[in-house]
Amino acid sequence: MVVSASEGGKTRLQVIPHGYLIEVEAKVRRYQELRRVRARLGEIYRKMLKVIDQMETMRREELASSDKRRSGGD
Repeated sequence: MVVSASEGGKTRLQVIPHGYLIEVEAKVRRYQELRRVRARLGEIYRKMLKVIDQMETMRREELASSDKRRSGGD
């Protein structure tokens, strides 16, 4: 088995000896799963920030309208 990895911006190929094949395959699967989960977390984080920004905008609108009512309108 040969695996490729990026090191310093260059792709390197490495031959895996037969005795390490099962271990390397398991590590590759775990790494790929980590990358998928990390990408998903990034999506969730971006959505959370969007909701928080919306909440902040709504809060500011509510404060502005309550200030107008207290001062007697425009």
